[in-house]
Amino acid sequence: MSDVSDYGITLIEFFQALFQPKHLWQVPVIFASLIIAFGASSVLARQTSDHRFREDLRGIVFALVATVTLDLFTRFFSQGRPSPIVHMALALTLTLGLARIGVYILKHIFSVSERVLSLQTVFVRLVWLGFALHITGLLVPLLDILRDITFPIGGSTVSLLQVIQAILVFSIMVALALWLGSSIERKVMRTETLDGNAKAIAVKILRGLILFLAVIMTLPMVGIDSTFLSVLGGTLGVGLGFGLQKIASNYVSGFIILADRSVRLGDIVTIDGKQGEVLKLEARCTTLKAGDGTLFVLPNETFMTQSLTNHTQGGVGLYRTVKLQMPYGTDFGQVKTVIEELAKQQSLIMTKPEPTLQLTHLGIHGLELLLEYWIADAKLSDNSIRSQLLADIYVTMNAMGLQFTVVDLVRGSAQIESR
Repeated sequence: MSDVSDYGITLIEFFQALFQPKHLWQVPVIFASLIIAFGASSVLARQTSDHRFREDLRGIVFALVATVTLDLFTRFFSQGRPSPIVHMALALTLTLGLARIGVYILKHIFSVSERVLSLQTVFVRLVWLGFALHITGLLVPLLDILRDITFPIGGSTVSLLQVIQAILVFSIMVALALWLGSSIERKVMRTETLDGNAKAIAVKILRGLILFLAVIMTLPMVGIDSTFLSVLGGTLGVGLGFGLQKIASNYVSGFIILADRSVRLGDIVTIDGKQGEVLKLEARCTTLKAGDGTLFVLPNETFMTQSLTNHTQGGVGLYRTVKLQMPYGTDFGQVKTVIEELAKQQSLIMTKPEPTLQLTHLGIHGLELLLEYWIADAKLSDNSIRSQLLADIYVTMNAMGLQFTVVDLVRGSAQIESR
């Protein structure tokens, strides 16, 4: 293909060429290229199984195929003649392709959020701003101005243009590394030969290695020599010794959790007074999802320093209790039989171990009872199970002529408690 600089043309030159008959041969070349690009992108889009990114891939393929076909047709038909109209079309397709590729990579790196959408918008606007500066002839003067603005760093002089170029190169390399890491993560997670913890360890190591290599490759490209790495390593060591030890501890704890398999994805655990399903095992933190949908983000170090209860790996289920209070004179044996049978009738309460009603205290206002039971599916919320169970107990006790103890009628605090 031609060099990108060959596509340079100002807007004035483009409009002048539109009214010159000698340039009319470029119009069918552009239309033919666009038709081929549209056909190729449509065929590829139909073969793409991932519906979420079908339109993004279609736009990328359209821009790239249009650029290639325009360049090839121009080489064949121009015969040395100037082709300003085609060059404008090439500049458009290149800009469109760059914008589409950038948005595609950002979508694969980050989950959808308002911040990511704003980042995509800023990126696209910057790309089209560069195109606008290019076709108006302002890009070269702007680059010259940035090149003339210099400031000393250490023993050398650096221009503002070099700083901007370094930031762009570094951002592109890191984005590509993160995109490649995300692609590898999806493939590893689909592997059936590894368990969840082994997959998580492999993904963390591979993503860290790819990102490290990207940074190492970027440093020479932006003019930073290897001595910078030694300075950076020393600075990082001092930082770890003072303010970053907690962060380092969380990262190390994350690998230990994955390696010893004390916690796995999908396990129901109780730690630091919080209970939920292990939703994410990340390098720095672990996310638990409670039965009511609440998310708890816990530092990995917590799993090393706090007592952990894993309900899933125990194989019994999720232990729950309901506190009741009955007045003195109640036939405890009858109440015990009825309530235990009601608990067994709940479809999501396990029959082994059997629900058990215990007499825990002879309280001031009556008999204090504790119903113990286990939920079969620990991932389900206990709220609906408890609600149905309490409703059945209340209706049955009323039908039997038994009443719960009421301590304070003004405040209406009936003595039925649960946790």
